[in-house]
Amino acid sequence: MIWNDWVGWKTEFRLPDNNGRKRTLARWRIELGFIPSLNKPDSDATIKGMSESITTAAPCGQCSRPAIVAVGGAALCVDCYYRFEVARTLSFRIAAIGMNHAAAEMDAVTGLRNFTPRIQVPDIPKGPAILNNIKIDNSVVGSINTGNVQSIDVSVTVLKEAGNGKISDALKALAEAVANSHAISATDRDAMLDQVAYLSEQAVAAAKDRRPGMIQAAFSSITQGATAVSAIATAWATAEPLLKTCFGV
Repeated sequence: MIWNDWVGWKTEFRLPDNNGRKRTLARWRIELGFIPSLNKPDSDATIKGMSESITTAAPCGQCSRPAIVAVGGAALCVDCYYRFEVARTLSFRIAAIGMNHAAAEMDAVTGLRNFTPRIQVPDIPKGPAILNNIKIDNSVVGSINTGNVQSIDVSVTVLKEAGNGKISDALKALAEAVANSHAISATDRDAMLDQVAYLSEQAVAAAKDRRPGMIQAAFSSITQGATAVSAIATAWATAEPLLKTCFGV
């Protein structure tokens, strides 16, 4: 069940003129639009009915996974509903920013600085990291810099498509060994992933755009950190000679 809640704001500033009659100094109507929401169950029977319907839910209208909610008559699974919420949040951000701008204009006209309330603009939702090659344990997902892992994953794909399968496989194994390691601190793990990400980016860059000094520093940093963990040392022992050949160092 879906209902639409209109969100908006209408404001007037009225001041008395010389004859004592009030006149409208300014008038604004700001519409944020209709925000679709889920109906709140009004009884235990409704909740029970909803739980029973979820058990035998139809497939998601956007993919083949089981649906858990209906939006606008369309059944959505958890992932597709999350995407819908992200799109709705982005739309609300645009409307809220426009509303805050209009509020600032009202304050400028009336001379009442920061008088009109502002809407807190929500942050842009951060979606889950989408990795096509690298596998990360769920236990470390929230404690690593997924941006570095995504960067390495993209480079691995580019190298693989370019026919550099050995280097791409070595970088993949190295990234997984570092990211999934519990033997080093989160700070050291992120620092090493940053170095691996840099080397992966340099590997796909043109030779004229590479920076040999920074590459050598990354090699030294990873070599020093890899000695503390056998899994990382093994992966680095495979990746290091391949990367040195690639960079010509």
